[in-house]
Amino acid sequence: SSGINAEYGDGREFVRNFSGQTDYVLMNLPASATQFLDVFSGLYSKREAKLKPPTVFCYHFADIDNPEALSTEAVSEELGCNVEPEEVHLVRKTAPKTWMTCVRFVVPESVLYSENQCKKQRLS
Repeated sequence: SSGINAEYGDGREFVRNFSGQTDYVLMNLPASATQFLDVFSGLYSKREAKLKPPTVFCYHFADIDNPEALSTEAVSEELGCNVEPEEVHLVRKTAPKTWMTCVRFVVPESVLYSENQCKKQRLS
């Protein structure tokens, strides 16, 4: 076995249910992936303190002027904290003034163990 499991379906439900069983999360819809990042807020409880935080690959569309910084800012804004990405990869130009980027980062523990679960989680 390769150790790779492909999943499909509702992204929020998947992230809520993986409970530390997944090391990597690929969010490959650049137009909307950052909108799903808030699902990580309050995902782990204190009793799950030994779980390894997942590494996320989040695709994003950014303006051609400083796309790495703009993509990092979009991720940080959705998570509610400053994220230090492991890498921001310029995937390709998708329009004359737009880059597709991929921000790779480990979800901060301050987000995973937050007492304040995001509004979108509470609504569902």
